[in-house]
Amino acid sequence: MVEDVHKKKKIILISLVASIVVIFLGFSTAGFTGDFAILGNFLIISIIVGIVPYFLWRYTQLMWIKSIEAQFPNFVRDLADSERSGMSLSEGIGIAAKANYGKLSPEVIRMNNRLSWGTPFLRVMEIFGQSVKQSKIIMEALNIIKQSYEGGGDISATLDAVSRDMIMLKEAEAERSSLVQEHVMIMYGIFFMFLGVSIMIIFVMVPMIQSQPTASGSFSSVGTLGFSFSDPCKNVAGPPCSVFSGICAMLGDIPPGISCYYIALFFSVVVIQGLFTGLIAGQLGENSAIAGIKHSIIMVFVAMGVFFFLAKTGMLPS
Repeated sequence: MVEDVHKKKKIILISLVASIVVIFLGFSTAGFTGDFAILGNFLIISIIVGIVPYFLWRYTQLMWIKSIEAQFPNFVRDLADSERSGMSLSEGIGIAAKANYGKLSPEVIRMNNRLSWGTPFLRVMEIFGQSVKQSKIIMEALNIIKQSYEGGGDISATLDAVSRDMIMLKEAEAERSSLVQEHVMIMYGIFFMFLGVSIMIIFVMVPMIQSQPTASGSFSSVGTLGFSFSDPCKNVAGPPCSVFSGICAMLGDIPPGISCYYIALFFSVVVIQGLFTGLIAGQLGENSAIAGIKHSIIMVFVAMGVFFFLAKTGMLPS
């Protein structure tokens, strides 16, 4: 557990340092070339460098926990067999340390080592529980094992029941995951539909607004039906207009005005929707928002890729 905390701090620190270095390189490159669109690209890279490693680490931790959960029932069943044969639970762990439980094997070996050093069985279970405390199903199983060990009785029967119930729960979870995959696909469909609608609005609405006869100022116009259109960011220096200006520069020097405002607005909305739709997809599909990180990364990169492609090919209205 302490190792995980240190690793987490290292990942966060290294990511932040790398992100700051990327930002510094972006400012240096923009100042040297005079192309501030490059700065926007470097800012995006810095955000990715600063955030993605931590979330990938959290995702690998989640996958590790799932691997432990998959093998833990086999470990408990082997302990029950050892108990029935006349061995103590400590001796059963010693036998289990020689078996192959995948990702669980290193933890079983650590348990056996601690027992060989004279650590009490309940303390060994407590230490193991600290390393897998993210798993509710294993923590509940450990509590039952501790209570059975302290209360005495037929421990082997209790261990068999724990193993059997865990297998049933994992099978039910697998069945639920297969059923909700349809909902995950629906979330992808919603995202791509929103992306397509946003692009169509940009292509239809922005040229329509720009085609209206100018009333006053370069960014204000009055249509033939009496509707007036103006640049919401006119004479506004702070956020979100300053952010939108940076997005327009990053996409390809889109000049300030109504076009820049709406392109940057829909770009931001689509990226944000992709991020949170992916997290929701993970919660639906695998009962964990952290598991949705892979969906969020896919959706965000698709959204950014589409906008960058349209901008670099000159297809976005300006």
